[in-house]
Amino acid sequence: MSATTLNTITLKNGTSLDTSKYTVWVAGFIQQSDAYMYLNTDGNFTATTGNYININDGLTVNVPDVTNLGNNRLVFLVTEITTTPAALSPTTGYTAYPFNAAPGVCPPGPYDIFEFGPNAQYDVSAVDSFGLNLSFTVANDSLVYGAIPAVSRPEIAAAFNTFTGSDPLGSAFAQLLYTSPTGTGYPDSIMSQFSAIVSPKDWLAINTSASGLSGYWTNTINDFFTKGNQLNLYLNAATVGTYSGTSDGTKFTLNGPNKLTIIIPASDFAGDQGFMQAVRGIKTGENQNEYDAFSQIEAAIFQAISRGVLLDGVVGEGGSISDGYTSAAWTNIQNWYTNHNNAYNQKPSVYDAYAKFFHCAKNHGGIIMGLNSAKTLGMAYGFSLDENPNVGSWSGGNNVPSKTNYSVGSGQDVTLTIGRWIPAS
Repeated sequence: MSATTLNTITLKNGTSLDTSKYTVWVAGFIQQSDAYMYLNTDGNFTATTGNYININDGLTVNVPDVTNLGNNRLVFLVTEITTTPAALSPTTGYTAYPFNAAPGVCPPGPYDIFEFGPNAQYDVSAVDSFGLNLSFTVANDSLVYGAIPAVSRPEIAAAFNTFTGSDPLGSAFAQLLYTSPTGTGYPDSIMSQFSAIVSPKDWLAINTSASGLSGYWTNTINDFFTKGNQLNLYLNAATVGTYSGTSDGTKFTLNGPNKLTIIIPASDFAGDQGFMQAVRGIKTGENQNEYDAFSQIEAAIFQAISRGVLLDGVVGEGGSISDGYTSAAWTNIQNWYTNHNNAYNQKPSVYDAYAKFFHCAKNHGGIIMGLNSAKTLGMAYGFSLDENPNVGSWSGGNNVPSKTNYSVGSGQDVTLTIGRWIPAS
């Protein structure tokens, strides 16, 4: 390897699978301009193809100190020993759970993704669904990111069943424990276990009329965009400052600093899009400040939807709204993922129960996810919908990121564990 090693990622096979029957694999790449560096069996990245590497006995990955574009991943896969996966293409990724046969490449077994990069934040999962119970730690950081290594997949499944059977909004989400993939284009089942806990957006992409999930946000979004409704939020990312305005029934028009006017259309959140953070690309003639502010506000709305606090931040027509009212309501952690009566119309709040499970699992079936430094919420598992709040003032100790809130750099070695497949005896 020509570049200096910045830090290492020690991969540990903690699955407890019988290595005479099953193989744990890894493939990885780092994007540099239009070219890729691929992980090799010696743990270094070179320009060769992205073949999978058997890591039943573990592997130490050397992260090179190079300039990159942030599209850097380790992809983990579990198969029967008779299966050798095809080389990984970074430009044609695996089809998302629940493994519909089209349009992408279908993995031969359960998989998951770890995002990393030279001098970048590290992310325990870049796919929204839960495939493998990955976890990692960083030198001189006491937190565990992702799943607790000693907790097995059957125990996680049992906790999910406990949660969906007892949570006020959990019943519609029980179907997301995907247990029996069958037919062409689906992965082999490993030790007869579930394939994944599937995110609602991935499930709905294939099961478009999924009972209890299709139209889940309709009333919330209709209430939010009611004509005359007011927002007043403080944006602490992108174009910093106060943004305020009203809805005409189809969109919010928000006025911000430097004479910025930001349009937030109701159509961006209609249907099942409340499960998806699909912020549009930059428009022709739109300057970067406008786009940055638009993107951050839409992301904040998606976060508030997921957490069940969206309508806490709205004041109806004719009411008086104070500066920062919306952002303060959206960052009130006491209301997150609770069925409280919202401040707008006093109806019970609706939240994404799938996201709640991965943040609040310490309250059902034991602690299965690493906790943030404030010990308030479990670490998110790959949620673009649940990045750190980007509105209002915020205590970093209460972050629920899917990734470190700092860039992992020189000498900050990482240990990443593929967690237990069967419970400890």
